[in-house]
Amino acid sequence: VKAMLVVVAVVWVFSVGVVKGFTPKDSGHCVQWGLTRSDVPIRAEANHGSCDDEAPVLCQPQRSTTAAGRYSDPNIIACTATGSDCTISIGEASNHLDLGTVHSIDGGVAVCVPLSAGGDHALAAERGTPAVTEFLYATIDPTCDVWWREVSADVIPPIPELVRPFGATLDGRNLALCRSFGDDTAVDDGRRVIGTIALEGPDFGRCFITRIDGSTTSIDGGLFHVLQARAAQLSCADDEVRQVELRAGILGRIETHLTPDDRTLIQKVTQSPFAELLDAVLNLGSCSLAEVLSAARFVPHALNSQGLHLLRCLLAERIAEARAAARGYNRHPDYPTWKRDGLLVKNWDSMVDADLHALLQMVSGEETLGIPLPPYNWVPRNVEVATARDPQNDMHVDTFAHIVKIWVFPQGVTMEQGPLHYFKGSNRNTEGKLRWMYRYGLPPASEAMIEPSFRLLGCFNAVDAAPAYVAQALLERVPLLSLAGANATLVIADTSGLHNRGVGVPGHLRHSFRLAGDTDGGLKRLDPFRPIPS
Repeated sequence: VKAMLVVVAVVWVFSVGVVKGFTPKDSGHCVQWGLTRSDVPIRAEANHGSCDDEAPVLCQPQRSTTAAGRYSDPNIIACTATGSDCTISIGEASNHLDLGTVHSIDGGVAVCVPLSAGGDHALAAERGTPAVTEFLYATIDPTCDVWWREVSADVIPPIPELVRPFGATLDGRNLALCRSFGDDTAVDDGRRVIGTIALEGPDFGRCFITRIDGSTTSIDGGLFHVLQARAAQLSCADDEVRQVELRAGILGRIETHLTPDDRTLIQKVTQSPFAELLDAVLNLGSCSLAEVLSAARFVPHALNSQGLHLLRCLLAERIAEARAAARGYNRHPDYPTWKRDGLLVKNWDSMVDADLHALLQMVSGEETLGIPLPPYNWVPRNVEVATARDPQNDMHVDTFAHIVKIWVFPQGVTMEQGPLHYFKGSNRNTEGKLRWMYRYGLPPASEAMIEPSFRLLGCFNAVDAAPAYVAQALLERVPLLSLAGANATLVIADTSGLHNRGVGVPGHLRHSFRLAGDTDGGLKRLDPFRPIPS
């Protein structure tokens, strides 16, 4: 595969304006800085780590200063010339956050060891960034949920939306905290090490940590934790002018795109009149309306009992179809297969970059927005089958609306390597899928709040609500193996459909290539409700 790493520049456009590809949730207040150690621990999920005495305590050397201008949140630390770690370069264009972890030295004195020293105060002294005794502890707002989220191999991009930025590079690119698993001596000396992850720029998705010998290494795209935070409620004030604008926007989209059959289907699944749902939605405040008309994977709201989540799903699907038709992409020879299955599998040997560019336009419905330009460059993303459970083995949807992920698999992908599996047709919002999602999202929607990328078997009540659909998905999902006779196989999948990583045999390695750069694993995730240009 034509593999040369470049950064593909793209933009991400919402209906409310142009923003960066990574838009963190409003959770800056969830981690603050104080003189006393927090009583609220930071938990760790899944297979690597737990909420226990060995959980790292974060600290901020008092030499650090808060941002002036870039962040309105005083709890986010700017990288300034006064921050020693800011002068330690990592990757191509990044620097460590000027934060650290708390350790005890001789006599039980607590010190803050910089991230650049990898939790080793002796190494910190050697590097000229010694541990400091004057520091602030990270304190957790008890109204928030703050935790280390496990990131499986080849999951980033995209950056999980709840990752909390803690600072920025000197040129303004967001940085956050990551933590190694501590189970690979070749990577982290068998220690759980806190490091810096780049959320933007040429080092995107790389977790930088320091080893005992003082060298810096990076873990790319997964197999580490990231620190996430979720506020108890949105920090937003309703605005009447904005409410009128958003109300007109959602009503116009519904009247233009949602079919009578769609409305009937929502009523059938929810046993609630669609007219009552529509009236309730149009009476929401501007903050809630903005969430409804956003790319947020799941909007927790009482109106989900009347079908709000289903409305978002169907409306996004119809707008995607209309967007493709508006530009004539529905006449592409592969469009019927794409619309029906949500999956394209092609012989990459017989294709050139112009063919891929045309496919990307067709599957996105966009001519230029979010479409990387050729020549295309690829980076290897190999996944070794582990003995521990991999969350990506669970069949799931990434989000509620059409998104695109892309792989090139070389010849020789086998079942032992844990290949990608896909349930064809699950990109479409059929009655079975809607019944499953409806029950999943019913308040209090505990499972959806924990993981808004719905797992097929993640909610017992959802399984009970759509048993035939769940059984069909498990029975009919297909493994994506190499095409016969092809040296390389191109796979394009709409991962709003059900998919998972195969279980495989521990020790086997699945080779694949992904588009280089910050591409969200395929095409940048755009606002699914963005207007269709006339």
